[in-house]
Amino acid sequence: MNQNIIRLSLIPALLFAANLFADETLDPVIVVSSNKTEQSVQNTTSAVEVITSEEIEEKGYQSVAEAIEHIAGVSVTRAGGLGQQTSIFTRGMNSGQTLVLLDGMRLNDPSTPEGSAFLENLTTNSIQQIEIIKGGSSSIWGSNASAGVINIITKTPKEGIHGSLDATCGSYHTRGVDANLAYKDEKFTAQFLGALLKTDGFSAVAPRDAEKDGYTNKNANLKLGYAFDPNNKLMLNYNRIKTHVEYDDYYGGPDDSFSYADSDQKNLAADYRFKKEHYHLDLHASTGDYQRDAHDSAIGNYRAKIKEYSLLNTFDYGEDKAILGLEYKDIDGTYTYHSPYWNEYAAGSYKNRGIFLSNTYLLSGTTLIETNLRYDDYDTFQNKTTYKIGIKHDHPSLPGFTTGANYYTAYDAPSSYQLAKSLPDTLLKPSYTKGYEIYARYKEWLNVTYFDNKAEDSFDYYFDTDTNQYICYNVEGTSSFKGLEISSTYKLPDVGLVFSASYTHLFKFEKYDGSEFFRRPKDTLNASVDYYTDSQMHYGIDAQYTGNRKDIDYNTWPYTEVSTGNYTLWNLHFGTEVMKDTDLTIHAKNIFDKEYQSVYGYADEGRAIYVKMAYHF
Repeated sequence: MNQNIIRLSLIPALLFAANLFADETLDPVIVVSSNKTEQSVQNTTSAVEVITSEEIEEKGYQSVAEAIEHIAGVSVTRAGGLGQQTSIFTRGMNSGQTLVLLDGMRLNDPSTPEGSAFLENLTTNSIQQIEIIKGGSSSIWGSNASAGVINIITKTPKEGIHGSLDATCGSYHTRGVDANLAYKDEKFTAQFLGALLKTDGFSAVAPRDAEKDGYTNKNANLKLGYAFDPNNKLMLNYNRIKTHVEYDDYYGGPDDSFSYADSDQKNLAADYRFKKEHYHLDLHASTGDYQRDAHDSAIGNYRAKIKEYSLLNTFDYGEDKAILGLEYKDIDGTYTYHSPYWNEYAAGSYKNRGIFLSNTYLLSGTTLIETNLRYDDYDTFQNKTTYKIGIKHDHPSLPGFTTGANYYTAYDAPSSYQLAKSLPDTLLKPSYTKGYEIYARYKEWLNVTYFDNKAEDSFDYYFDTDTNQYICYNVEGTSSFKGLEISSTYKLPDVGLVFSASYTHLFKFEKYDGSEFFRRPKDTLNASVDYYTDSQMHYGIDAQYTGNRKDIDYNTWPYTEVSTGNYTLWNLHFGTEVMKDTDLTIHAKNIFDKEYQSVYGYADEGRAIYVKMAYHF
């Protein structure tokens, strides 16, 4: 049974009372997102959750967005089906405040209005695990990490020659194929992963049967590595994603000859590691090239380039660790807009030099203290200092019971789009966040976290009638986000059952003026039951409740506030080994064909079924 997701779920109180002192040991899970180096989740005070490739297969997640929205504290909205515009709200905060990484490479696109990543184009075929850190993480990662970090780790080669071939088909004429070929020996590693996903889709603008909005995703990942000796290793990583999507203009309605978009994203990285006894040296260089072309009432061309270099010095002292990191980033973005009525061109760029120091101390074998301090120097706007202080204590009197807290500061630098859209005589400032979280955990069974974040100098836009354009500016005042996360997992290995659930309640998600942010549900609840047989069969059922959300109806003038309503979705899952090295999975989604909208005016997936056959060698 592979259920390694580090997610604790809400189980009925009687279930806990009856089994409170059962003996249970967690397998160690290694992550890299908390301080950029490999370490166990037990050796950080951060709130870290991990979704494994086994979890992705068992639940039938087709995209990263679909996988992470089942995590407590994370909500996702979509303007339609696969490939349509997707937003993530970590603990109620904006999409641009969550840093998204692919093997440590930044995916946040600086040519977007918020500097956010395009989650809709991130499929799950090449993923080994997804690491989610909730809470301000700028003291390690710098900008765009005020709400948290999502690091997508691609698969790595195992010993010898091996590979896989997967084929998928399903509703909305969805079809896909994934191929993986890898080799590893004492010195050399090589791996190629390629995938094609196509769907005819459904109408993005409600109702979903108005017409079809298709989507095509082609992606490839190449890894090459060479170990000169046990202490010197070099790794090259190349990733490319090309997409074509038909979408519906909210004003113009369904017309695929009128509205469609193409994107091409390329990331290349080189990593060198040297280690000797208690010292590790990591050198990293990466580039990101992002191109998007959108066609509707006008033609929009978005271009962005990111160059990043870093040097990490890691010192291990028994259970303690110290890290000194140096970074350099060069970020450039342009936006061009052509229409029959006017043309726009906007560009923005900046350079960033950062240095950070991270320390973890284990006191008396039961108390972990973590401190981070970072300074960022910018050539275009204000420099920033951020820090984090965290403590976690294991209680020997009740093995498995842990309490902890983190206090942190974080910031979000203006994206190149925001810089280009500001007034010529106005210098934008980075948005600044202060926050804390307090948590209590008992094994896998119960995890309760309270968080409180406040953001100053947030970015917003107003329409300037003189220039007939939207202008970006820093808002005076404070935005506030407070909430509670409760989650747990409970296993009955003797009968092969796993119960999971997670609940999130936002007490506050207010703007500087006291009004609530749109598209954030106040309450979300995820629950699942999984059954594993001795014959390697898996049966699962899960439910996702999303509470009422506020949104805007842009078809009225003045714009009016509307509600998208609450809803519950039910899904079924089945998996089995049909023959040696060949697996079959079947996923039935939204089995009661619930009609719902996570973004007002846009449709979401109805009843659907997807079948996947996977051969491994």
